[in-house]
This record gives sequence, C-alpha cells and structure tokens, in this order.
Amino acid sequence: MHELLLFGQVPSSRHDQVLNILAGVAAMQPVQVLEKHLVFKPNRLPASARPVQVGGAQDIQKSQVQALQAQNQGDLFYLRLVAEPSSTTLKGQGDGGLNAKVEGSDEIMLDVREANGGLVGDIQSTAPTEGDSQTWTLQYRDLPEVVQPGRRQITSRLMADIPITSGDPVQFMKALDYTHTATYLLAGHRFTHLSASILLHRLFLPAKPFQEIFNVSSKDISQARLLDPSGTYILQAAVRVQDGSKVETMTKGSLELLSLKETLKGVVELDMGDRLALDTRVR
Repeated sequence: MHELLLFGQVPSSRHDQVLNILAGVAAMQPVQVLEKHLVFKPNRLPASARPVQVGGAQDIQKSQVQALQAQNQGDLFYLRLVAEPSSTTLKGQGDGGLNAKVEGSDEIMLDVREANGGLVGDIQSTAPTEGDSQTWTLQYRDLPEVVQPGRRQITSRLMADIPITSGDPVQFMKALDYTHTATYLLAGHRFTHLSASILLHRLFLPAKPFQEIFNVSSKDISQARLLDPSGTYILQAAVRVQDGSKVETMTKGSLELLSLKETLKGVVELDMGDRLALDTRVR
C-alpha cells in the first residue's frame, strides 16, 4: 500500500481557530487521537533470521509478516508498535487538555530515535490484561520516494499496518529480533475529508517509564513534555492508495490532496515533507 502526504505547521496560538476551520471543511466534529508509539530497531537483517517462533500475537497472519520482512531485505528499517485506546475509553477520560469536542486515530513518523533520553530500556511483557481497551498495530513506513522534476510536489511512500488482536506485542517484536529504542506519545485530532485523513497533532515524551504507561490515557499527556518546546502543531493530510502501481489511482489521490491544499490556502500552507526527516532506515 502507498500513502500520499502533505504537511503543514500550526502555531499553538492558532490551534482552536484552525480546528474550527477544519471542522467546517470536513463537515464533522474533530475526533480525538491519543496514541503511544514504541519504536523498535532490528538487531540483524531479517533475511538472516531463523523462522519466527512466536508465543504471542498469534493473530498476525504469516503472509503479512513475510511481506513485511520481504520489504526489509535491503535496508534495515525501524518499526513501530502503536497502542490506541478505544473511543469509549477516551470519552470516559474527558478532554485531558486537548481543547476540543472529541471521540476516538491516525499517525505520523518523525525522527525521535535520539530524543527519548533515559526512557529507553529493557521493556518487559505488555500482554493485555482483562479490562484493557486499547488496540495495537505494527507499522512499517518506507523511505519516501524521490520526486522527479516536473512531478506533483507530494510525498509518497510504501507503508503497511498490521493489526495485533491478541498476544504480547513486545514479545512478538523480540521474537523478530527487534529491540525497543524509544517511546513517545501522539495527541491531537483527526478529520476525514473525502478520501483524505487530516491529522492535527503534537508529539510528547512520556514522564513515566514504559512499564508504567501501558494503558495510555489523557493523564499521561498532561504529565508529558512536548518534543517541540515551541508547542507548534503538525498538520498532516494523507491519502492511502491500495495499489501504487496504478497510475490512475495515484493521480486521483494526488489531485485530491492538491485540492485540499488549495482549499486550506491562507489558513495552513501544506507542502511536501522533508524526505530525510521521514527516513525510517537504520544507519
């Protein structure tokens, strides 16, 4: 699967104004996004690994894992485990300082590999317990493609999201020979406009070690510190295309993003993301 992306920046002083404008453009109330991202680094080439013997996350289909490993045959890539509480859990927690009407998710990849300080360590089991109401997803993001001169100025990259419906996600990553390197939180709001997902958000570094924030909540955000001290919000507009080899479909997705860019002109300037800032390869 491919995703097409445009990015913009919104000062914290304009957050409420832009949120209201996006609600008008999308004709919907903002949906609260609250996610915990665990970044994992491979210890060796997946191609050289033995067949994976997993005791957890049994519901991940073998074909999906094999496809993910096949994409990693050349370069080594960081992978993410993303935990997202259910919409009912979020509604029960209130705003938690997120400043909007809310209800239940999406993503962005920024380079936070070195930003997590002492929060990196040997994390233990995260097997869901009775009463847990969050979902886990294994995410892969490729290096964005190089935009050729004369082509539409839109970020395009391969991606894969594999839902984990049972078992222990972290033990599964250990079985794949991946090591946890960083933890960060994502908080903001999402809109859907036609085929585009619009995400207005900020990234936070948790105040607690990983073991203590397994069940992510709004309280964790209020105690965390901003990754960007200026408080600036990131606006991401994304369209996902099932088959990136189909020129017609890719063109349609690109035109939809460019149309949204024109609609938001004067409100938020959307542009391509920095290719190196979105680089998920291990160096």
